[in-house]
Amino acid sequence: MSSYRDVLFQTYNATHAKALDGDEQARFAWFQQYAQVAYEPFLQPLVRAKTEILEIGCSKGFLLKALKSWGFEKLYGVDLSPEDIERARQVAPFAETECCDAAEYLSSRPEKFDVVILKAVLEHVPKEHVLPLLQNIHQSLKPSGMVLIDVPNMDWLFASHERYMDFTHEGGFTKESLLQILRNVYASAEIKPVEFSALSARGRLKQRLARGILNTLLRWSDPDGAVNPIWSRSLVGVGRKQSGG
Repeated sequence: MSSYRDVLFQTYNATHAKALDGDEQARFAWFQQYAQVAYEPFLQPLVRAKTEILEIGCSKGFLLKALKSWGFEKLYGVDLSPEDIERARQVAPFAETECCDAAEYLSSRPEKFDVVILKAVLEHVPKEHVLPLLQNIHQSLKPSGMVLIDVPNMDWLFASHERYMDFTHEGGFTKESLLQILRNVYASAEIKPVEFSALSARGRLKQRLARGILNTLLRWSDPDGAVNPIWSRSLVGVGRKQSGG
């Protein structure tokens, strides 16, 4: 008998992702802007013609296309959805993409990649598989390689909605818990809360004013809680492999 996860992932695009993604052109534009804020600071020092980047859970290939637009040439993607991989091959035909399990894919490619990226993936992974997946990624990285793990931030003001908006979500992360799992596998780790807004300049001004008022109220009501990144919808965890392996 199929598990509920098997059933839901078989119909994921038709019943859930399609409604969230919306127009593909707008979605790609969003990915370009978001990735520049969330990932580009870590990718900027890399030699773009030589750097090998794998995206686990590449979906329809929008991030791969964004990376190509920045000059990265050696791009790879894996996803469990045949429908997504078919679309990714149209959106990002320059990338090598496969429909397969990430663990199996990684196990046959030791020290292959300079960078591995996971966006909105780890929250779907059952707890008992999280550390083994991070270890598989570690083995697939070249010495001094890094993993970028982008997850919803459970300290965000509307985190309860983010956690339960998708029945395939298995867990959630704060900056502390994401750092905890990264430190169990990687030589060094850091967390970057991501504040990203597609608002106009006027909209951002109003946003800053509203947040200033709410920050003051939060500090009065709960000084400890107010230090958390409540305005960051996402966290990016960065794990780095030692140069010696």
